[in-house]
Amino acid sequence: MRQGLLGGAAIFAFMAALPAYGQDAPTGATETTTAAPSDGIADIVVTAQRREENPQRTALAVTAIDGAALADAGVAQPQDLSKLVPALKLSTSGAGNVQVTIRGVGNFAGNPYAEAAVAMNLDGVYIARASGPNGLFYDLARVEVLKGPQGTIYGRNATAGAINIITRKPDDQLSAEGQLTVGNYNLVRGELALNTPLGSDAALRVSGVLTRRDGYLSDGYLDDKSEAVRGQLKVKPTGRFSVLLSADYAHIGGKGGGGVISPFLNPDHPYLGASKDGSNAILTGASLAITGGANPDLLPKFLDDGFTRLKNWGASATVDWDLGGATLTVIPSYRRNIADYLHYAAGFPVSAHEDSRATSLETRLASSGKGPLKWLIGGYFFNEDLDFDLFANQGVSFNRTIPVLNTRSYAAFGQLTYAIANGFRLTGGLRYTDEHKTQTGLNGGPPPPVPAGFPGPANTFYQIACAPYDAATGTCYAALDGNLKQDKLTWKAGAEFDAGPRSLVYANVATGFKAGGFFGSLAPNTYRPETLTAYTLGSKNRFADNKVQLNLEAFYWRYKNKQVTHLGPILPGGFNLITENAGSADIYGAELELLWQPSSNDRLSATAQYLHAKYGSFLYRQTTVTGPPVTACPTTPVAGSPAVTVDCSGRPLSQSPEWTLSASYTHSIDLARGGRIDLQVGTQIQSAYWAGDEYLPGERQRASMVSNASLTWRAPNNRFSASAFVDNIENRAVMSSSFAQPVIGVPIVVLRPPRTFGVRLGFDFR
Repeated sequence: MRQGLLGGAAIFAFMAALPAYGQDAPTGATETTTAAPSDGIADIVVTAQRREENPQRTALAVTAIDGAALADAGVAQPQDLSKLVPALKLSTSGAGNVQVTIRGVGNFAGNPYAEAAVAMNLDGVYIARASGPNGLFYDLARVEVLKGPQGTIYGRNATAGAINIITRKPDDQLSAEGQLTVGNYNLVRGELALNTPLGSDAALRVSGVLTRRDGYLSDGYLDDKSEAVRGQLKVKPTGRFSVLLSADYAHIGGKGGGGVISPFLNPDHPYLGASKDGSNAILTGASLAITGGANPDLLPKFLDDGFTRLKNWGASATVDWDLGGATLTVIPSYRRNIADYLHYAAGFPVSAHEDSRATSLETRLASSGKGPLKWLIGGYFFNEDLDFDLFANQGVSFNRTIPVLNTRSYAAFGQLTYAIANGFRLTGGLRYTDEHKTQTGLNGGPPPPVPAGFPGPANTFYQIACAPYDAATGTCYAALDGNLKQDKLTWKAGAEFDAGPRSLVYANVATGFKAGGFFGSLAPNTYRPETLTAYTLGSKNRFADNKVQLNLEAFYWRYKNKQVTHLGPILPGGFNLITENAGSADIYGAELELLWQPSSNDRLSATAQYLHAKYGSFLYRQTTVTGPPVTACPTTPVAGSPAVTVDCSGRPLSQSPEWTLSASYTHSIDLARGGRIDLQVGTQIQSAYWAGDEYLPGERQRASMVSNASLTWRAPNNRFSASAFVDNIENRAVMSSSFAQPVIGVPIVVLRPPRTFGVRLGFDFR
């Protein structure tokens, strides 16, 4: 690793010595992009560090995708971002929860206890629930992907990074924009945005989207039936004071997520649904063998009656006040997430009702002058009340969790950058977080065996042993409780140097943490925070009269106390999804981004990432109630418990291919009567990786290549457009996540979309 980092340093030194041509990044940039020199690369503005900056002048690993690129790529759901950012892996569980991984660091969003390792933010508002990002990807200015811990500015649950969803804001121009997409799997998606000025000091923007698409699986799962609307009112009574009021609502319905057994029972038809491909016969046979011929009606099956009903809505205000030399920003918000679902993506029915109510308040004061010192200080408050009723029904072995959870978090933070010499700056930042979590409620499962010689009927014993016992459902409950207090100081230190008019070299050390929490069991039922320390060396450059952009970053991450969620033993008995801290990992590698725009009609982009991600220590428990351990790693029995300790030390992290390459080329043809035609082709190539932490053969995703192409006609001034597109030309079935079914001992995997194609029509009147 040392040789790799030294080699990377040599490359940076060479790049810094190259002549860099062009002018400094333009000032006064708008929310999306600004004009660039003739035939050059346009600049995009990001707010990754809570202030408007050109990413090429930002000493941070950030990928920004503007709204036009998102629309052209057909990004309609969070998981669609995976095809645009090589370091990013997104998938969904059966409950509609979004699972995000950056460079092998992420979370398993298998139940409502789960919290993300990558912070999702909508216009500066943290989204607490894993299903919260659904229904947000329309009428966007850009999406920012921040790679590496963001503990100073973004705080808790930004261990691996952050994703900032930035919507388009009201402006002083009357406009109407829309887009209609139709395609295979009966896809129909319509988007509409209306913007109107309200006098000289106010503007209103209303936008919405409606999607209907059949499932990618033959039994109807992995569909998309959703609708969403967003309204924003911006008021600017003076040149120094503005208020943005925003409210949004999204409903996600349909059958929801689904999975299939892997290796595929029918390799020629991987998208044949689990209720159609013979999985039930395998599941029933294995269950009967383990349970000794139990009632087949109590055994798990794959059925077609799954559904998803998610309702996400929220309201926020963003107040900006220019105080002269500093800007005060205040963002109060409220978000509500209600989820009802039934899915079989775990290999057995899982149903739930969830209700989350989250409030937050962030206050920042940031310098706005031109001097050598840039600074930012702030405070943050977050409170979430969450209650849910989760029923994981494996027939003869089931679990019902009914907790009431509260999370309350306070933080104070600050960051400053000081130019100690011309072109040389130092950065330092601190954030202190104090957090308190509580849990009450009930956890239920099958009643315990009646002791031999008990003087009375079984129900009498259950009434004594359980607190309480539900005779109607045969469920033995135990009271849940818990009180967890934790605090953490995270920090960042860095240096940056302007090696030329358009060249930046930087080095950072940053820390982040993901909060600890509870799982459904009697005490001990908590786990500790996980932490990550990241060392980064990078260089950002523009060459050849602003026609070539070349960015390179080398990184080393030290990952400790990884939180692993899996089926494990609980108290007073049985098993459930539990979370425990399971060791450490070393992650290092390099990422190269190339953008070449030789003319206004040609654009080539390529990104390559090398990633080495392996566990130094990775031990966790796994239940054996349903049969032998479901893992390819060595195991050791746990004395006095139906469980084993699994040792996967030395294995690679899941969702971490060693090599990832993305490339695309766009060629434009100017038409004689105005307008143009854009031809685009792209591909993403990945080496093999593991989709789950059990390292079973069915969780191994082989090397893959997934390509796309589009042909777009644009009228003069982009007033109208028409596009034909095809994604996943190879029709390759690629795993996005995996869950090891404990009864049959094989993985159930969720797949990314198969080959999709269609046409997209758009208009833009302004």
